[in-house]
This record gives sequence, structure tokens and C-alpha cells, in this order.
Amino acid sequence: MIKSENVSFFNIKMTQGYSIAIPAYGRPNEFKDLLESIYEMDMLPNEIIICEDFSKERNAIRAIVEKYHTIFNTKNVILSYIENEKNLGYDANIRKLIDLALCKWVILIGNDDLFLKNGLNEIDNFCKRNESIAMISRPFIRFEKDINKPLGISRILSTEAIIGKNDSAKLIFRMCGFVGGLVINKEWAKKLATDKYDGTLFYQIYLAANAFCTTGIGYLANPSVGGRAGNPPLFGDSEKDGNLHIPGSYSAKGRASMWKGVLDIGKEVGNLYNIEIREELRRELMVRQSFHVFEMNVGVSKETLKELKSELKKLDLFDHWIPKTLYFLNITFGKNAYYVYYLTRKIMQ
Repeated sequence: MIKSENVSFFNIKMTQGYSIAIPAYGRPNEFKDLLESIYEMDMLPNEIIICEDFSKERNAIRAIVEKYHTIFNTKNVILSYIENEKNLGYDANIRKLIDLALCKWVILIGNDDLFLKNGLNEIDNFCKRNESIAMISRPFIRFEKDINKPLGISRILSTEAIIGKNDSAKLIFRMCGFVGGLVINKEWAKKLATDKYDGTLFYQIYLAANAFCTTGIGYLANPSVGGRAGNPPLFGDSEKDGNLHIPGSYSAKGRASMWKGVLDIGKEVGNLYNIEIREELRRELMVRQSFHVFEMNVGVSKETLKELKSELKKLDLFDHWIPKTLYFLNITFGKNAYYVYYLTRKIMQ
């Protein structure tokens, strides 16, 4: 089904099965590769639902959808395409996809990521054994341009598991910070729908915090998707996040706003269930995640680094030797600090 925002869906009720949900915004070439990777999977979804969020490349994206609509139709896969009448922003678009999806299990994926050939088989096997789980995470392959030349596998746990309130809350961010391949129980998520955290760019963390405190977050043993590295973020065109985020980069204030959102979510969801999760999320951001942030800021100006330090201090995310050391490394050695991060990653693999 190819539809604009103001056209109703056909009255199709599907309580089981899988909807792959794509928040489309720009990057038509990568978007085409994603659809092709879905088509080549051993097991196909019941539906592919796409919400195009008023990007400049809308016409190109629509043309790709029209081509693949016919292709997927021959495989009995419903292709639902919606064009938002204005830019909703990441969080609202994710929420809309979950709301409009036809199937019980909604699989989120960025429009520049890819599915692995056996990706849906991995998800299906887990869902059949855990029908009441609210949310599922996964390991994923990291790649730049060619998924057949991977950079490595991002893996949080060594085996399949269900992580919940008796485990460390830092795993909420580690498991669900990257959206590609997350599986959401639609009916569960619809009951939690809120626009309170729009602009945080972490709506999935809000859902993950609730899942952690209730049924737990499932974790697959094997990767189901590939996450593309190197593409800059395209946030910043919606009313909710446009004042802080610059399309094509992470500004210091933008990054601080995202992490403040995580801390607010941790505090408020934790209070709801009387479970302390904010402090562990704070330490996760301050220690482990600060490595990624300062690595992304190798070679930037000293003014930018000072602004990043200032924003982190405001959130009480700089009072640890790791961010302090990384700040010193970047501001002292500039672009040459890259080699330290490179060697650290090699050692950690």
C-alpha cells in the first residue's frame, strides 16, 4: 500500500507475524540497499512499513518504493508507505511506525542499515519461545560500505538471554542505544506511547527502560542486522530537535540534550516501578560511552572540546578519570589522538 499521511489504511487486522518498520529520511541509495537486503532474506516479513519524514529526497524514495512494491507483492509481502505532511522528527516517527504497523512484532531498522540473510529466522526462533516478551535486542555486524567486509561484531552478551530488573541497568543503553534490529511488541508499546521524550532521539530507550522493569529485554545469540558506520546523523529538521541538532553532525549541545534525555527517562521510569536505574545509566554514559563521544571528536577545535566538557559537567558526566583523560588526550594531541583510540579498539576486540 502506497499512501500519503491523510489516507486511511485498509482494515487489515494481523495479530501475529512481523512488520519491518523503516523511518525513512534521505539516503535513497542506502534505502534501496536495505529493501534489497530484506528481499534476499531466507524468511520474509508479513509487512514492510515505511514512514518518509518529509526529506528533500522524498521523490527518489517514493520511486524506489513504487519499484519494490511490485517486487514484494509477488512474495505476498505487504508494503505500506506513508509520507508525513511535515517533519515529525525521529522519536515521533518511530512511535508512528509502531502504531500503524499491522503485526504483533515490529522490527525497527535505520534506513541506511541492512538485514542479514538469516536475520528474521533468528528473530522468529526467539519470539516463538518468548511470546510475552516486550522487547528484543541483538548483536549486530558493523560495516562501512560493504557488509561482506565487516569491521567486526558489536556484542553485549555472549549468549541468548533475557535481561531485567535483577540485572545491571547499564545494559539498557548498551543493548538498545542502536535502534537497528530492535524488536518491539506492538500492543505493549502502544499502551506506553507518549510524546514526552520527543527530541531526545532516544524513544527506544524509553521503551527499553519500561521493558527492563517489567518483562525484561530479550537478547539474541546471533546477529540479525548490519549497522552502517561512518554516516553522519541527519537529525535537526523537526520542531522538537531543530534548535540543538545540526544535520550531518553531533554538536556538543545536541549530544548533551540526548544524554539528558536518557537520564530523565531513567529517573522517571525508575520512579514509576520503584527501581533505581538512573545512576547506572549515568555511570554508563560517563565511563563507557564517553570513549565513543571523544573518539568521534578527535581533531575538532579546542573550542568545541571545551564546549563538550562544559556540557558534560552540567550533567555530572565528567567526574571520572576516563572522560578527563580522553579530554586531555584530544585537546593535547589533536588528530593524532586517533591512533590511541584505534589501538584501544584493537586491544578490546
